[in-house]
Amino acid sequence: MIIKSFILSISVFLFFVVNLNIAQQEHLPIVPQPQKIEYTDGEFNLQKETIELKLYCEQNKPIKNAIEELKETFEKFSSSKLKQEIVCDQAIHIGLINHSSIFNSLLKKHNIILNDSLGVEAYKILVTANNIYIAANDSKGLFYGIQSLKQLIRGSFNKHSLPGLVITDFPSFKYRAISDDISRGPIPTMDYVKYQIRRLSEMKINTFIHYVEHVVKTESHPEFAPIDGSFTIKEWKEIADYALEYNITVIGGFQSFGHFQKILETEKYAHLGESGSLISPVKPESYEFLENIYSEMIPAFHSDIFNINCDETFDLGKEDSKQLVDSLGYAEVYYRHITKLYNIVKKFNKRIIMWGDILIQYPELINKIPSDVIIGTWNYDARETFSQFIDPFKDSGHELWVVPGVLNSRRIYPDYDKAFKNIKVFVEEGFEAGATGVLNCFWDDGSTGLFSNDWYGAAYGADKSWNTRSNDANFDIRYGNGSLATEDIHFFNSIRKLNELRHYELTDGMTDKFLFVNLIPEAGQELKISLADLDKCLNIVNQAESDLQKANLLNYGEDIEYLSFIISLYKVLITERFDLLEAADLYRKAEEEFSNNPLLAKDNIIKALELVNKLISNQIQIKNEFEILWLRENHTYALDWITDKYVNKINDFSDVKTLLHKSLKEYYSGNQILSISEVRLNISKLPGKYFTEWMMINPISCGSNKNTSDIDYLADMGGEKNANPKVTQEFYYDDQKYRWRRVVSDRQDVVDLNNVFSYKEECGVMYAFANISIDEDEEVKALTGFSDDIEIFINGKRIYKSSSDGFTPDEKETLLPLHKGKNNLLLKITKLKENWAFTFRLPDSNVRNSKNRYRIVKNDY
Repeated sequence: MIIKSFILSISVFLFFVVNLNIAQQEHLPIVPQPQKIEYTDGEFNLQKETIELKLYCEQNKPIKNAIEELKETFEKFSSSKLKQEIVCDQAIHIGLINHSSIFNSLLKKHNIILNDSLGVEAYKILVTANNIYIAANDSKGLFYGIQSLKQLIRGSFNKHSLPGLVITDFPSFKYRAISDDISRGPIPTMDYVKYQIRRLSEMKINTFIHYVEHVVKTESHPEFAPIDGSFTIKEWKEIADYALEYNITVIGGFQSFGHFQKILETEKYAHLGESGSLISPVKPESYEFLENIYSEMIPAFHSDIFNINCDETFDLGKEDSKQLVDSLGYAEVYYRHITKLYNIVKKFNKRIIMWGDILIQYPELINKIPSDVIIGTWNYDARETFSQFIDPFKDSGHELWVVPGVLNSRRIYPDYDKAFKNIKVFVEEGFEAGATGVLNCFWDDGSTGLFSNDWYGAAYGADKSWNTRSNDANFDIRYGNGSLATEDIHFFNSIRKLNELRHYELTDGMTDKFLFVNLIPEAGQELKISLADLDKCLNIVNQAESDLQKANLLNYGEDIEYLSFIISLYKVLITERFDLLEAADLYRKAEEEFSNNPLLAKDNIIKALELVNKLISNQIQIKNEFEILWLRENHTYALDWITDKYVNKINDFSDVKTLLHKSLKEYYSGNQILSISEVRLNISKLPGKYFTEWMMINPISCGSNKNTSDIDYLADMGGEKNANPKVTQEFYYDDQKYRWRRVVSDRQDVVDLNNVFSYKEECGVMYAFANISIDEDEEVKALTGFSDDIEIFINGKRIYKSSSDGFTPDEKETLLPLHKGKNNLLLKITKLKENWAFTFRLPDSNVRNSKNRYRIVKNDY
C-alpha cells in the first residue's frame, strides 16, 4: 500500500511538472512561438546594474541594428544596462557557431548543438543563472535569436528575471511574407514603411511585398502616378535597401493584366485598355509598356522574384480580345499573356510569382506554366479546408505559396475571427502540402481602414508562418507580453469584444456602409433608418471601451490610440441614429402642436436644433481624428475619398440646422413653421433589413411591347431559369450588350431605379440578382413593393408574378421555397410609368449580407 501511494505521488508530481512545463512554454512571451522550449534550473537576474555583452561574430548591418535594439530594450524594460568590454558576473554571449574558438568552447561546455539541417535562420538560446547564450549557424539565425531575447526581456519587465531555459528554434516556411495593398486607398509614407519593416522583423517576417497598380512613378511613364501618393524608383530602392538591414527582402511587383483601372483612366494610356479594367493582350504596345515598367522596377529590388499578379481578369474577351478568345479560348489567351510576361522578366534573370485563381478555373494551364513560376494560391474566407485552392498545385512541380489574409476592403475594422480561422487552416494545410511560403495579405480598397489596426493580424500570421504548431489559446498573452509589454489582455479583450459587432445587421459586418449610409432625406422626401440591434451594439462598444481603458501598452502604445478611434467612431455612428430619430420626433411634435401650443412647438424645435448641433460637432471631431491618424501613416493621396464623405454628412446636418433656423424665423415672424419634409427631418424607423445590394444590368428597353413576362431577355446567357450571373458577365439582347454589375442603394430601404440608372424611356425591364443562404429547407415569408410589374424566381423557378398601381413599400407578400444551402433569387421588374423603384425584405428572418450574398441566421445575433 505504501509503494502504491509512493508511485501515485510520483505520478502526480510528474504530471504536475510536465503540465507546468507546457503551461510555461505556452506563456513564454515570444511571437512567433519557438519550435522547442525546455526549462532548466536557475534564473537570470535582470536587476543587476550592468550586464556584460560579448559578441563572437562579424557585425553586419542587421546584427548591429538588433544589438542596438537589444541594448535599448534592456534599458527600458529591466534594471540593467548592456555594456561591452567590461567584466561582470553576468553576461550575454551572442555568436556564430565555429566563428570563435572561445565561443565554441562555451557552447561545448553547455552542450549547445544546432543541426545544420534546421537551416540558416535557426538559432538556439540558453538561459542559465549567470549567462545567456544565443548561437546560430548564420547571421540571420543570430538576428532572430536576438529578436526573441528582446521579447523575453519585455515580457519579464515586472518579474525581474528570466527563467532558466533552452530554446531551439527554426521556421516552418522559407518565405514568411506580408503584402500591403497600397494601390486602392492609403499609400504609406516612407517613414511608415520603415516602421513596418522594423516591427515586422521582430516577428521574424523575412519578405515584404507591396501590391502595386498605379502608384509607381517611372521615368518612362510618369503620367499615371499620383503626385501625392506614389513611390519613385529611387524610393523603392531605398525601401529595399533599408529592409535588408532588418533581414527582410522586398519583392517588387506590378499588376500586369486586370485591375488596370487607374492607369487606363489616364488619357495617354486609355487606348491600352479593354472594358476599362484590363490591359489588352492583343496590342503590342501593351507589352512595350509593361516591359518599360519592369525594366525600371526590377533592378530596384534585391529579390530574385518579381510579382506580376494577373488575378481577376474579368474583362478578358470583352472587347478587343473577344475575337482572339473566341478563336483560341480564354485559357489559351491568358496563358500566352503569362508567357510573354515570363519571358520579359527572364531577361532580368528573375522568377515570377503570380496569383493562382485563373489557373484553378482552367487547370489545364497548370502544367503548361513554366515549372520555375511560383504560384500564390489565395482565399480570405474562414473555411473548414482549403484543399480546392491547394490540391491543384500539389503535384504540379511549381513552388507554392499559400495566401491568406486580413480582408479590410471597405471595412471600418478587421473581422479578426474570420481572418484568424482563414490564416490558421490555410497555413496548416499549406505546410502539409509542401508550400514554401506564406503571404499574409492586407487589402485596403475603399480607404476606410488604417494599418495600425492590422498589427494584431500581422502578428498572428507571423506566428503561424514561423511555427504552424503555435498555441492559439495563449497567443494574446504571448503577443501582449513579448511585443506590447503589457501584463494583461485588456487590449485584446477590447479587440475581441469590438469584433462582436460583425454579427449584427446594424453594422453590415463592420463595413463602411454603416459609416456612410445616407441618414438625411432630400427636402420633400422621406427616409427610414434602421435601429436593429442598436442597443446591443452600443453595449458592445461600451464594453470594448471599458476594456481598452484598463489596457496599458508599454511598447507600441500608439496601437491603443487607433483602436480607441474605432470605438469612438462606432459610438458616434450608433448614437447619431438615436439623435436623428429623436430630432425628427421632436419636430414632428412641433408641427402637430403648432396650432394649439406654439410656445411648446418652438421649444421642441430648439431641442431638435440642440441634437443637430451635437451631430455636427461629433462628425467634425471624428473626421479630424481620422485625418490625423491617417496622416501619421500615409500620404495625402486618397484621404479625400473618405473625408469628402464626412464633409457630405456634415453638410447635410448643417443644412438641417439652417432649415431649423429658418423655421424658427418663420415662427418669430408669426408665420407657419416649415413642414418636417422641408427641414429634411421626415425620418422614421426602418421596420427591418431590406435587400439593398444586388447584381443588376442596365435597363432593357421594351419599346411598345409591354408584355415583358413573355420575353426571356436572358436567353443569351442560358435564360431566366439558369440565371447565376458573375460580376462583369455579359450577354446580348437584340444586338445590344448588357453587363452585370453590383449595385448598392443609397438608402436603407428603397432601391430607386431611376437614380441608379437615370433611365428616361417609358418602358423598361431590369433584372436584380442575389443569393440567399440558409441552413435548412424552409419556406420564408418575403415582402416586396414595386412599380408596375414584378416576377420573382427562386432557383430558376418563377414563384411569384404581380402588378401594382403604384409604388408602396412592402405592399405584396409571398413565400420563398428555400432549400438548404445557397439559393438564387432573381427579380424581373418592369417599368411602365415614371416612377421606378422596389423594396424587398424577409420580415420574419434575421438576415446578414456581404455584397449581394445574403444569409439567414438562426442565432441571437
